[in-house]
Formats: sequence, C-alpha cells, structure tokens
Amino acid sequence: MTESLQAVHTFTGLPWWALIPLTTVTLRTVWTLPLAVLQRKRIQKQSELRPLVSAMSPVLKLNLAKKVQAAKRKAQKSLETSSSNGSNSDSTETFAALQSPLASMKYEEVLVLSTKETRKRQKALFKKNNVQLWKNMILPAFQVPLWVSMSLTMRDLSGWTSWDSLPNKPLDEALYSEGLFWFTDLTSFDQLHVFPLLVGITALCNVEWTFKTLELSRLTMKKRLRPTLTDAISNLSRMTVVFMMAISLNAPSALTLYWLSSQMYSLVQNVILDLTLPISFTPRKRFNYKESKSANARPVINTHS
Repeated sequence: MTESLQAVHTFTGLPWWALIPLTTVTLRTVWTLPLAVLQRKRIQKQSELRPLVSAMSPVLKLNLAKKVQAAKRKAQKSLETSSSNGSNSDSTETFAALQSPLASMKYEEVLVLSTKETRKRQKALFKKNNVQLWKNMILPAFQVPLWVSMSLTMRDLSGWTSWDSLPNKPLDEALYSEGLFWFTDLTSFDQLHVFPLLVGITALCNVEWTFKTLELSRLTMKKRLRPTLTDAISNLSRMTVVFMMAISLNAPSALTLYWLSSQMYSLVQNVILDLTLPISFTPRKRFNYKESKSANARPVINTHS
C-alpha cells in the first residue's frame, strides 16, 4: 500500500496534507461505508425482532415453572399414595416421580433453562430473517485491517521507527515540506499538540455518540449501580482514546492527520446513519425529547372520557 500511495501522489500531484484525508475518505467510502449501511439495516431488523424475543422469556419461564410445579405435585401425590398402600408397584412409580428432573428443579435452574431456550429461539428467529448476530462482526473485520494497514503505511512513509528524538527518514522527502499552516513538516510530531487534542476530542465524541445510541435502543430501563457489558466496553473505549492521544503526542503529523481524518469520517458517518436509519428511536429524541412527540398525540393513561 505504501508504493500505491506514493504512485497516487506522483500521478495526481496533490500535496500530502490534502492527499492523506482524501485517501481516507475514498477508502472508507468505497471499502467500509456500504458495509456500514448494510449493518445498520441488519441492526434495524434485529431491533424489530427483539421485542418478540423479550416477550418469549416470561412465557417460557412461566411454562417451565408450571411443569416443575406439576411434577412436584405428582411426586408428592405418589409419595402419599405409596406410604398409604405400601405396594411394590406404587413404590416404583413413586421412585420414578421423585427422580424426575422437573420434580427436583430449583428456581435458579428454571431461570437458566428458560434463558437458554430464549437464546435458542432468538438464534433461530434471527437466522430465519437472515440477520444473525455473527454478521455484526463483518464491518469490524474489514474496518480494523484497513485502519491498521493505513497506520503502518503512514508510519513507513514518514520514517517513524523509534520513540527517541532522532530525526525521521521518510520514504518520500516531499513530506518535509508538503504540510500546511503550523504542520509544514509531516515527518515530525505536532509541536503545538493540536492534532493529538483534536484526535482525542473527535474519538471521544465518536465513542460517546455510539454508546448513547446503544442506550437509546435499550428495551428496558437501566438499573443504577449495576454495570453492564456495554458499560465495560464503553469504559475500555474511553481508555483507548487516552492511549491514542498519548501515542499522538510523539507520532509524526502524517500519521495523526490520518487518525484525525478517520475519526472525523466515523463520527459524521455515525451521525448521518442515526438520523437517516435510526435503530429504534426517534432521532430528534437525542436532541429534544419534546419535539419527538406528535402534535396530535393524546395521553392513553389516566384519561377521562
């Protein structure tokens, strides 16, 4: 990819400060944007099916609890009958009733089995509608290698091979002078630390926007003082932003310019997708809840005719 990018630079004659963002936008639009749109439509369909899956859980739990209670009543009745009659046949039936898995099942086991059955039916339902959960990993599987390969390309072009203060030896000497404004030398780090700050702010906005979208798409109220897997991933993402900012302080401007371009593209893409292809909420609810209500809406609770 390094040679290809150098060939594009030679052919177009564009300065590096313009070619790097333009290459980022082009690759993301051609490589990952179609996958992002397909994934958003897939998640929309999954969100439409999740209420049906949520409705299955209490029904399955109730049915299993009824079977457990019936098995326990049968075992108790068989035990009483056997103790009163004392016959061998009744003892055999009583032993079989007592050994039934349902008769000895506890409440925690009912929850576990009903949860497994709900997941099994959700998997079958998603497969029937061609929106399996594993397909949500297709976009990261394409996006992460692109980000890594472009980062390595920018590092190789700028000659950044160490953390010390030795001057870089770029593959293309035009990087020394084809910067802009305060970052004329794209092989050195940003001495004003503007790029690291912008990278951190943009990445943090991207993280907060994404996880706010996930919160708005929740079907149930989030319980206080009970962190979820989403909370853990969001905190890990915030720590990653800090780590990226720390690296950006010593990274060449060419690399931080690519990171900034990629983060800005992701943020704009996520905002546009949330406004045009919302998952399961009104887009304006994110900004103004009152405006998300219809002017002709009427209350349905505590109404008086």
